[in-house]
Amino acid sequence: MKINMQEWAEEIIAAKDVRNLPVLYFPVLKDMGMSVPDSVKTPENIAKVMKEVLDKYPDTIAAITGMDLTIDAEAFGIEVNYSEKQAPNIVDHLLKDKNGIEELTVPDIHSGRVDVFTKACTEGAKLITDRPILGGMLGPFSLAANLLDINKCLKLTIKGTDSLHKLLEKCTDWLIKRAKEYKEAGANGILIAEPTAGLLSPQGCEDFSSSYIKRIVEAVQDDYFFLILHDCGQVENSVKSMCGTGCKGLHFGNGVDMKNVMPQVDPGILAFGNLDPSTVFFMGTPEEVYDKTKALLEAMKPYPNFVLSSGCDLAPTVTKENIKAYYKACRDFNSTE
Repeated sequence: MKINMQEWAEEIIAAKDVRNLPVLYFPVLKDMGMSVPDSVKTPENIAKVMKEVLDKYPDTIAAITGMDLTIDAEAFGIEVNYSEKQAPNIVDHLLKDKNGIEELTVPDIHSGRVDVFTKACTEGAKLITDRPILGGMLGPFSLAANLLDINKCLKLTIKGTDSLHKLLEKCTDWLIKRAKEYKEAGANGILIAEPTAGLLSPQGCEDFSSSYIKRIVEAVQDDYFFLILHDCGQVENSVKSMCGTGCKGLHFGNGVDMKNVMPQVDPGILAFGNLDPSTVFFMGTPEEVYDKTKALLEAMKPYPNFVLSSGCDLAPTVTKENIKAYYKACRDFNSTE
C-alpha cells in the first residue's frame, strides 16, 4: 500500500501519545507452530509472521520483515546456520584477507534468499493494509565485516583504507540495488542494520559507514520510502554523523543512554530506542519489563520525535508475558498524559 511516509512521521511527532515499534518478529513463532528456519525461507511465511505480530500487538505502528542479518552475506556465497532458538547466523567469512577484495564480484541481485524477503513485502501488503511495511538489510560496513571479518576490517580503517573503501564500494553498490528491489516490491521503507559501525570512532563512523549510507539514502529515499538506520553500538559520539546520512529515522540500541542521544537528534527525525533485548526482555520479569519501559518513557517526555522500541531484535525465546508488559506500560503511560 502506498503511504506518504513523510506525513506518517510528522503525524507521529505531532501525536499526544508515544508510539512504539519494537523489533519484534521471532517471538510469535511458537504460538504459530512455525520454526525459525521456516519463518525466513518463504515470502508467504514472512508475511504471515508480520501479520501475526500486528494481530497480537495492534499498537505496533509498522510491520517489519524480521532482522535476518545473513541475507546479504548469504547472497555473496557465505554459508548460513539455521537454528531453532536464534536468528540465522553466518558460519564463516568469505574473504580470507584484503587480497580477495579486488576479485570479489557483486552477485546478481536475485541471489540467495533476496527475493524471498523482497516478495515478502508484496505478500505482506495483501494482508496488511493499514500501516507501513518495512524491509530489512545490512549497512555497508556491517556487510563488509561479514564478508572479510570484523577485526580485519577494523585494522584496515587504520592501515589499508584503500582496500576497505574498495570493499565498501562493492557493498554499497549491492545494497542500493537491494533497496531498489524493496521499493519496487511495494515496501514503505527499510530498517538498515549497521551494528558493526558502532565499533568505529566518530570519524571512522563518518568515513566508513555514514558516507556510504548517505549514498543509499540519495538513491532511494523520498516521501514514500523511509529509511531507518539502526546501530546498537556505543554511538553517543557518532549521532551527528548518523543524522548526516539523511535517514528519516535513527534506531538506537541499549549501548547508549537515550537522554544523551535525543538532544543531538534533529526534532524532525524519528528516534527509536532502546530497551535491552537481553537483560530486560529476555531475562527480566514482566514487572521489570513494565518498570523499565515506564522509566524510559518518563525520561523521553521532552522529545516528541521519540518512538519506543527494543534496542535490537527480540529473540525467539522472549516470552509473550514480557512483550505484553512492554505494551501495557506504553498504554498506561499514554493514558495518564
